[in-house]
Amino acid sequence: MLTHRLKIAECIFVAVSIIGWVVAAASGKIVYGAVPLSITLLLNLINRLRFEQHSRHRLTGAIAQLHRQVSQESQSLYQQQLNQALASLQAKLPDYLAQIENPASELGAIKIAQLQARIVSVEQSLRNVVDYLNSASLPHHIEQLEAAIAQVTADIDKIQYQIPVATDPERSTHWYTEAGGEPSLFPVASESVSSISDHRAGGAGRAGGAGEAEEAGEAGETGEAGGAGGEDFRAYPSRFVAEPIIPDWKFRLTLKGHQDWISALAMSSDGQIIASGSLDKTVKLWHLETGDLIHTFSDHQQGVLCLTLSPDSKWLASGGFDQMIKVWNLETGELSHTLRGHNGSVRSLVITPDSQTLISASFDQTIKLWQLERGEFLQDLVQEAGRLAAIGLTSDGKTLVSGGGDGIIDLWHFNPFDLELSLTDNLSSIHSLALSPDGRRLAAACTDGTLKVWQLDRAELVEMWQCPCAPAMSIVFSDNGQSAIAAHADGTIKIWWLGIDEPLLVLGNNTVGSVVSVALSPDGQWLAGGNRDGTVKLWQQFSGL
Repeated sequence: MLTHRLKIAECIFVAVSIIGWVVAAASGKIVYGAVPLSITLLLNLINRLRFEQHSRHRLTGAIAQLHRQVSQESQSLYQQQLNQALASLQAKLPDYLAQIENPASELGAIKIAQLQARIVSVEQSLRNVVDYLNSASLPHHIEQLEAAIAQVTADIDKIQYQIPVATDPERSTHWYTEAGGEPSLFPVASESVSSISDHRAGGAGRAGGAGEAEEAGEAGETGEAGGAGGEDFRAYPSRFVAEPIIPDWKFRLTLKGHQDWISALAMSSDGQIIASGSLDKTVKLWHLETGDLIHTFSDHQQGVLCLTLSPDSKWLASGGFDQMIKVWNLETGELSHTLRGHNGSVRSLVITPDSQTLISASFDQTIKLWQLERGEFLQDLVQEAGRLAAIGLTSDGKTLVSGGGDGIIDLWHFNPFDLELSLTDNLSSIHSLALSPDGRRLAAACTDGTLKVWQLDRAELVEMWQCPCAPAMSIVFSDNGQSAIAAHADGTIKIWWLGIDEPLLVLGNNTVGSVVSVALSPDGQWLAGGNRDGTVKLWQQFSGL
């Protein structure tokens, strides 16, 4: 904003200098031309310095990111060579085991070698999918990528299921399965909730011998009886911010009505209404408690990608592939405004805490500001910011965050609007951003399956969760800011506690394909997941996160 004003001032003084020299020539007093010219030169110098500083800042960030990418690729090449050497060694394993007169052991070694070969193939396929996902931006690639990721995830699930049989073919192994009968890669709460620690204890008993099974099974039952209050977290790393609390989520109902992906969800501030946006070009309003459909908006010409509800629950705004923003008045149920100005798909929307201003981010690399009630364009906040996929606004409305395809997250300060800092230690493009309720932490869901959390006052990356088999599609913070809830492409919603490397809880949707979007009510009591099959799943919590 300051740079823009300095440029305007320079242009004004150029005009004043021209007039001044005309007056000086007429009056014979050179001061009328010299003073404006001096000010013009000074302003030009300031503008050049600010432009060089901004260019240097962006160049430094890009060089740092390139350096990290080269380092990561070098590490990947080293790991690949190591895996090849390991595979060569494992290929000789059956010959060694053949010397031992134990048919069961020989069979187990052969199966291990086969499974290792399959794991290498699956990992390579997954890396190819992730690389393609990072480089592709066209909407028509989405279904192809989703199918590839689903196939890779299914392969990993089968490998997970077969490994215990390979290590001991005569042992009868029972794995925790989802409703469809396929073994799950993670402990899953399938329309009912169980913690990872519960399944870990029970699973150990199932995989062990008869005595171990009985002992571990008793441990699993004790963990389930303890619930949220009696869990012993000594098995977890000790770096968590606060003592983990296992939430008591109960599946309530499924909302059906959309015909395509649920790409966006939003809940009203009073926790009574949930809005869902879909690639079927419609936006629907539902009553949260009953699941009743209140209204359907069908004014978009192409798929809807983002939604936001105003804090006063009066306005609903949506954006999509048609490059337009629709604003509805929820008191009358009518379309109030159609906002045009973006030249790319509208990917993210936020409304300021006073419910007066709408901020939009687009693939056209701009962030725009609109007066919400009148539907008036105010200004371009940012230009040439990269292909933006997500923005977020702190609860006090003072800081705006943005991120997208280049993996760089920018923090913008209002009043005056200017770039505060950039977080460049992220190598993957960003699907979703979330700010903690106190505005101190920022979480990002990335296309490579990682979830990352920064402490904003220190601009420090404090948490990174790895889930390479399931790209992260959407993320929100819990109401107390101690945990993050993410939608993953493996069809689950995972709850991650700060300081713990594994999901604290996994909610299974029992649906085919990805969970594309996730939303949490302001009081933290309702959780919604939007799915690829056009359904929305709702859970209710009976103890606070």
